[in-house]
Amino acid sequence: MRRIEFLSEACHVVRPVGLCMVAVSVVACAMAARGWHAGTIMLGGILLGICGIVVYQVHSAVGKLRDQSAAVEVASDEAQRHYADVLGRIVRFVESRDRFIEGHSERVGAISEKIALKMGFDADRAARLKLAGELHDVGLLAIPAQILAEKSRISVEGFRCIRQHSTIGYEVLKPLGSLGDLLSAVKHHHERMNGTGYPDGLAGENIPIEARILAVADTYDAMTHDRPHRPAVSRAAAMAELRRCSPAGYDPLCVDALASVECGFGMAPEEKPEVSCAG
Repeated sequence: MRRIEFLSEACHVVRPVGLCMVAVSVVACAMAARGWHAGTIMLGGILLGICGIVVYQVHSAVGKLRDQSAAVEVASDEAQRHYADVLGRIVRFVESRDRFIEGHSERVGAISEKIALKMGFDADRAARLKLAGELHDVGLLAIPAQILAEKSRISVEGFRCIRQHSTIGYEVLKPLGSLGDLLSAVKHHHERMNGTGYPDGLAGENIPIEARILAVADTYDAMTHDRPHRPAVSRAAAMAELRRCSPAGYDPLCVDALASVECGFGMAPEEKPEVSCAG
């Protein structure tokens, strides 16, 4: 975008110089046709040459600045990749210290990508959603560890604190321009279809589709792995619970896509196979 804007501005310089060159050429030809003195024609030729040199210099400057702009963009992309990599390493390190959440973010990212591809996302968008999934809980790093480690039901005060993590994560990930509109998936992955979620109480189609996918992937992985306050359930039981909570809580289309890619179920409830996918 920056390069396009720069080239557009450069055209305002090149165009008048080019027109000037054409005008001088026309004048020189006219003078020759009317029998003007050779010295005058030579002067016109000199002016034409000067214009040519100016155009060449402008063209060279535009080319160099274009190359510099491209180099800046490459450096910016590399810095963003490094930033995402560092955040990912931090998340994985923190999760590795707690057996209840170890690997959660990576699994959510992988499941989200599979759901997205099943729902028709192109590979690039699905890959970016995977990254968003891998970093969706980065905001939990700001939540006191004792709250996250509570073995009983989380208190009202603790839950109020935890609710802040999605907004915190959104702010932390803002520098990642590569995520673009997928940043909203991180902020809104705890919204629910009936408007009872957080942080903004969005409902239905007002919840970004990527956030609806993350919500399903996040809940599914949480249910199928042990937590301090309850044991894991089977994959079949987790799917049944997601269906029970749809469409009030989760987008049925996302749940169906998950059922298809994760458990081998069909896209409709009546198409479930007799063999359970429990794991």
